Amino acid sequence: MLDANQTITHVYSVYDKNLRANVHKSEVLTGSWFRQTQVSIENKEVINADLVQVRIPIGDDVPKIKVTDYMILGDVDITGMTLSAMKKAYPESFEVRSVTYNTHSLTGYSNHIRVSGS
Repeated sequence: MLDANQTITHVYSVYDKNLRANVHKSEVLTGSWFRQTQVSIENKEVINADLVQVRIPIGDDVPKIKVTDYMILGDVDITGMTLSAMKKAYPESFEVRSVTYNTHSLTGYSNHIRVSGS
């Protein structure tokens, strides 16, 4: 996949039976990170929204990304951080709102996961 050379940290939650709570885990992925600002007018007000799309090539090891996971641009250490602390520390980040697994390429070259959020 073309231009899939940016490092992205995927943050997800796993239930820890001993702590009886969700614990944040992370994995480092390589992909493409696109940010755009969308502007609309509603009731004579200008509304701005940042939209982020990430494309992650699919190889032998397919990451499991789901809605409400968190994506951060770069290789970051999240040890002991809450989600709100991650949002403050890493402004180039977003909560996953949509995930699409595109796996229908005949050659396998363009198979990827499309993740978007704001």
